[in-house]
Amino acid sequence: MKDLPRSLATMRLPVHVGLIGLIGLILMSTGCSSPASHDTQTRPLLLISIDGFRHDYLDLADTPALDRLVDGGLKADSLHHVFPTKTFPTHYSIVTGRHPGTHGVVANSMWDPVRDARFSLGDRKAVMDGYWYEGGEPIWVTAEKQGLTAAAFFWPGTEARIHRVRPSYWKPYNARTPYEERVTQVLAWMDLPSEERPDMITMYFSSVDSAGHRDGPRSEAAAAALADIDSHLQTLLDGLENRGLFDAMHILVTSDHGMARVDIDQYILLDDYLDLSKLRVSDWGPAGQIWAGEMGAQAIHEALESAHPQMQVWQRDDIPPRFHFGTHHRVPDVLAVGALEWMISNTPYMIGRTQFSLMGMHGWDPAYFDMHGLFIAHGPEFAPGTRAPTVRSIDLYALMAHLLEIEPAWHEGSLHPFEAYLDKQTDQRYESLDLHCPGQPEARVIVGPEHLALHWGPKVHVLLRQEWESGESFEATGLALQRDRESARVTIDGRRFGPCAMSVAGPQR
Repeated sequence: MKDLPRSLATMRLPVHVGLIGLIGLILMSTGCSSPASHDTQTRPLLLISIDGFRHDYLDLADTPALDRLVDGGLKADSLHHVFPTKTFPTHYSIVTGRHPGTHGVVANSMWDPVRDARFSLGDRKAVMDGYWYEGGEPIWVTAEKQGLTAAAFFWPGTEARIHRVRPSYWKPYNARTPYEERVTQVLAWMDLPSEERPDMITMYFSSVDSAGHRDGPRSEAAAAALADIDSHLQTLLDGLENRGLFDAMHILVTSDHGMARVDIDQYILLDDYLDLSKLRVSDWGPAGQIWAGEMGAQAIHEALESAHPQMQVWQRDDIPPRFHFGTHHRVPDVLAVGALEWMISNTPYMIGRTQFSLMGMHGWDPAYFDMHGLFIAHGPEFAPGTRAPTVRSIDLYALMAHLLEIEPAWHEGSLHPFEAYLDKQTDQRYESLDLHCPGQPEARVIVGPEHLALHWGPKVHVLLRQEWESGESFEATGLALQRDRESARVTIDGRRFGPCAMSVAGPQR
């Protein structure tokens, strides 16, 4: 077990000696080791999030640092997130491997009917209260429980004591903290003696997201923000290389969602169809989370079901299974979701805006390609220049547990899609095929060793390989694709398509 280092510059987790501490002393005195004890020190893992980095942003600006990681490791075509594609839910799913409908962080603003309380990002007391995060076990908690040391320079949840555990080193969130200070601190953590040095670290950068909201996706402001972040990443990578760590540790670069354009003429106002004084709306935007009050859930659903052609509405039990959003008590009675680029709001909010400055947003169906984020993996396990079809964020927890050599907690993801890319395996399958389904727009399938990405109109779905005697079968909740040599059949949310002819769409390897 590592000694707990002290630092005036870093907040530390208080130590409470009780039954758990007594058991630890007994284990150490008898020579037993914790599950994470290894003959050699764990390779450090650095998890970086660039908030709002859409999957297609790498060509927005010169990004030598990110290009360096891509050239030296694995890059997926995109990162498929969970619903809703909002900052807190998606970040927490990355680090827990659980869907928001399971871990309970169902929005940036949410209502808890059990506690009769509201959570919002601006409520510091709520943000730092572990109650809101108890439905998941984040990777830093798993690591700390098994004898490793975690550090966090920001990540949703790292300020709270979750299952009585915080990262050994952590920082209270402050958006104004200069990026230079964040990089300097991470390098300082890596300079600690080996028994004190973190085994895993999280970092977070927000300016690409802010620029995308203010000026829209792929805007000049987003490009400038990306270039600035990349320059700080360059400093970080150079610092790691100077310490002999760059090729000896794992670095995962992610983003929590993409970004889509919004327009003031594409707002659906719920008070056109409902008396809002008779119910509660806990979250607005691309999706409205609605709670029954004087007006019941069935009446709310009936009032909204056919109210607007750009909005879909479900009661809790009827939310599409593909969303994995129906089990936690914070999931609302009624869910209303706009079509891509359509927002859900109310008249007072719109009247109160003296200037419409919101040009980009996120939060829609995670299958929309515009909602997909970034995924890059660099380090000893990954062969240089490897490319993969779109991967799922829900699987990253299992990957991180593998890289840290610890036992994962229960999760809803899978390591299976990544196994073919580990141990520096090379020459991975990347096969691109066009699908021609009768009466449907053309689609494309990109097939990897153990999963595929189904590009279907503006959406991209990820399906995992299954056993099937008659050919290849790939499945996910509400989704399926079976193929033989010449054709394929597709199922999406209960609708069946095919047989669909297939043709080679691009180079294969």
